[in-house]
Amino acid sequence: PIPHNYMKRLLVPLFALGILLSACSPVADDGTGPIKIGYIGPLTGDAYTYGVDTLNGAEIKVAEINAAGGINGRMIELVVEDARCTGTDAASAAQKLINVDKVVVINGGQCSGETLAVAPIAESAKIPMMSGGSTSPDVTNAGDFVFRNIPSDALAAAATASYLQENDLGIIAIITENTDFAVGFRNALIEAMGEDAVVLNEVVEPNVKDYRTLVTRLQGEEFDAFIANGQTVATVAAMVTQFRELGLDQPIFSNNAVVSPSFSEIAGEAAEGVKVVMPPSEGANAAKFDAFVKTFTELHGPAASSITYAANSYDVIGVFADAIAEVGTDGTAIRDYLYNLDGYDGTIGRFSFDGNGDVIGISLELQEVQGGDFVKVGDIAVD
Repeated sequence: PIPHNYMKRLLVPLFALGILLSACSPVADDGTGPIKIGYIGPLTGDAYTYGVDTLNGAEIKVAEINAAGGINGRMIELVVEDARCTGTDAASAAQKLINVDKVVVINGGQCSGETLAVAPIAESAKIPMMSGGSTSPDVTNAGDFVFRNIPSDALAAAATASYLQENDLGIIAIITENTDFAVGFRNALIEAMGEDAVVLNEVVEPNVKDYRTLVTRLQGEEFDAFIANGQTVATVAAMVTQFRELGLDQPIFSNNAVVSPSFSEIAGEAAEGVKVVMPPSEGANAAKFDAFVKTFTELHGPAASSITYAANSYDVIGVFADAIAEVGTDGTAIRDYLYNLDGYDGTIGRFSFDGNGDVIGISLELQEVQGGDFVKVGDIAVD
């Protein structure tokens, strides 16, 4: 079996103790009726685009499994909760899913803040959870029952730093939205580049829309690239638009949350040339990925964000279903199955998990806005 670091991952922040103590022990699944799988994601609010996409991806896989007879003859029931990309709402959703709905696993959260808030609750109840969208480096040590099938921003930030340095863009200015996801990306990027590489490093509260005061400070500064590091498309669009409006022409980089058709719709010409290190825009398993995209598009039209998030969510349901079919609905058995998994052939490629529940086998790529669309401009290896 693949060893995993129990002690490190069982450390729970003290602020979560109240949540843990209030959680009831879930009743074990009795082996009859539908198998309940929870979904937590942002179905409303500024981050709703990847919430809607990931829910649609999950529902497609559930429908396919049920149409084929379910899991060992039992149907899947997907129980859905809107967490609005906030930790508070995600924690409430997890309490309901685990203690009222009696789900056996959770697809989510989709935002890093959601996942980090749910983790101690799932850990206490021994309910495995898996995210296809939470990239904060902090998720790595969030819990022994916490998995993700999307690479950590520790890798994406390191790749971004390498690209900047290799292309003589070694001095940066960064504005960061104060969320778990964006702050995690900022910390990893600055760690990779060094404090001396940063001329502006400001954190702003969520929902701030006017960045002109901060951006004005960059006029006359010597720097090579601007990092627009927000949690949502609307936030990053406002940052880059105001940056260009003030006459600054340095290259702009962002994070994977901005990859959406709506980015160019909001930011207009300011979006052109923005670069992002991102999980693959096309699955390594071409046949499965193409079939999924065809089904998704027929049912829902084009993805509201990146199709990658929908595909990841589809695969989360798939790997959980395989686990339940093999070992049943006991949370500890499912957890151990995932840690010992040789590989799951999903739409995004063949993947497994390391001893922290982080994905192994999924690469990254560099994307750039060209003609209003994010397009792949290069592959990035992941060690």
